[in-house]
Amino acid sequence: MPIDPVTTTLLRREFDLPMAVMTETELLDWLTVRVGEMMRYRPEYLMSLCYTLDLDEESVARALDPVETPSEPPFRVLARILYDRQRARASSKQHVAVPPLDDPNAW
Repeated sequence: MPIDPVTTTLLRREFDLPMAVMTETELLDWLTVRVGEMMRYRPEYLMSLCYTLDLDEESVARALDPVETPSEPPFRVLARILYDRQRARASSKQHVAVPPLDDPNAW
Protein backbone atom coordinates (compact mmCIF):
# COMPACT_ATOMS: atom_id res chain seq x y z
CA MET A 1 0.00 0.00 0.00
CA PRO A 2 1.46 3.43 -0.93
CA ILE A 3 2.08 6.00 1.78
CA ASP A 4 -0.33 8.93 1.92
CA PRO A 5 1.02 12.13 0.32
CA VAL A 6 0.97 14.22 3.51
CA THR A 7 3.14 11.70 5.36
CA THR A 8 5.48 11.57 2.37
CA THR A 9 5.76 15.37 2.35
CA LEU A 10 6.53 15.46 6.07
CA LEU A 11 9.21 12.79 5.69
CA ARG A 12 10.75 14.63 2.71
CA ARG A 13 11.27 17.71 4.89
CA GLU A 14 13.63 15.88 7.24
CA PHE A 15 15.02 13.09 5.08
CA ASP A 16 16.19 12.98 1.48
CA LEU A 17 13.27 10.73 0.57
CA PRO A 18 13.31 9.58 -3.07
CA MET A 19 10.50 10.83 -5.30
CA ALA A 20 9.43 7.27 -6.17
CA VAL A 21 6.19 5.96 -4.70
CA MET A 22 6.96 3.44 -1.95
CA THR A 23 5.01 0.92 0.02
CA GLU A 24 5.13 1.14 3.80
CA THR A 25 7.63 -1.73 3.95
CA GLU A 26 9.90 -0.10 1.36
CA LEU A 27 9.73 3.23 3.15
CA LEU A 28 10.55 1.67 6.52
CA ASP A 29 13.49 -0.21 5.00
CA TRP A 30 14.75 3.01 3.41
CA LEU A 31 14.20 5.02 6.60
CA THR A 32 15.97 2.34 8.66
CA VAL A 33 19.11 2.75 6.55
CA ARG A 34 18.98 6.57 6.90
CA VAL A 35 18.46 6.40 10.67
CA GLY A 36 21.34 3.93 10.96
CA GLU A 37 23.59 6.32 9.04
CA MET A 38 22.53 9.20 11.27
CA MET A 39 23.20 7.16 14.40
CA ARG A 40 26.74 6.49 13.17
CA TYR A 41 27.65 9.81 11.57
CA ARG A 42 25.23 12.47 12.84
CA PRO A 43 23.88 11.36 16.23
CA GLU A 44 23.43 14.91 17.53
CA TYR A 45 21.34 15.82 14.50
CA LEU A 46 19.24 12.67 14.91
CA MET A 47 18.53 13.42 18.58
CA SER A 48 17.72 17.02 17.69
CA LEU A 49 15.33 15.76 15.03
CA CYS A 50 13.66 13.44 17.54
CA TYR A 51 13.18 16.42 19.85
CA THR A 52 11.92 18.70 17.05
CA LEU A 53 9.40 16.09 15.89
CA ASP A 54 8.25 15.71 19.51
CA LEU A 55 8.97 11.99 19.79
CA ASP A 56 8.18 10.45 23.15
CA GLU A 57 11.43 10.44 25.13
CA GLU A 58 10.68 7.12 26.79
CA SER A 59 10.03 5.48 23.41
CA VAL A 60 13.33 6.79 22.07
CA ALA A 61 15.17 5.62 25.19
CA ARG A 62 13.62 2.14 24.86
CA ALA A 63 14.55 2.03 21.16
CA LEU A 64 18.17 2.77 22.02
CA ASP A 65 18.31 0.25 24.88
CA PRO A 66 19.46 -3.19 23.65
CA VAL A 67 17.78 -4.86 26.64
CA GLU A 68 14.39 -3.38 25.68
CA THR A 69 14.58 -4.29 21.98
CA PRO A 70 16.90 -7.31 21.72
CA SER A 71 15.29 -8.72 18.57
CA GLU A 72 15.57 -5.57 16.43
CA PRO A 73 18.41 -3.13 15.84
CA PRO A 74 17.82 0.24 17.54
CA PHE A 75 17.87 2.13 14.24
CA ARG A 76 14.97 -0.03 12.96
CA VAL A 77 12.90 0.66 16.07
CA LEU A 78 13.69 4.37 15.91
CA ALA A 79 12.79 4.47 12.19
CA ARG A 80 9.38 2.98 13.05
CA ILE A 81 8.85 5.55 15.81
CA LEU A 82 9.76 8.39 13.43
CA TYR A 83 7.45 7.03 10.74
CA ASP A 84 4.55 6.55 13.17
CA ARG A 85 4.98 10.10 14.48
CA GLN A 86 4.92 11.56 10.97
CA ARG A 87 1.81 9.50 10.16
CA ALA A 88 0.11 10.88 13.28
CA ARG A 89 1.09 14.43 12.30
CA ALA A 90 -0.26 13.86 8.77
CA SER A 91 -3.54 12.58 10.18
CA SER A 92 -3.85 15.66 12.39
CA LYS A 93 -3.14 17.96 9.46
CA GLN A 94 -5.86 16.24 7.42
CA HIS A 95 -8.51 16.25 10.17
CA VAL A 96 -7.92 19.47 12.12
CA ALA A 97 -8.74 22.71 10.35
CA VAL A 98 -6.61 25.66 11.43
CA PRO A 99 -8.04 29.04 10.48
CA PRO A 100 -5.58 31.45 8.88
CA LEU A 101 -4.20 34.22 11.06
CA ASP A 102 -5.52 37.70 10.28
CA ASP A 103 -2.68 39.46 12.07
CA PRO A 104 0.78 38.68 10.61
CA ASN A 105 2.28 39.28 14.08
CA ALA A 106 -0.09 36.90 15.87
CA TRP A 107 2.04 33.82 15.69
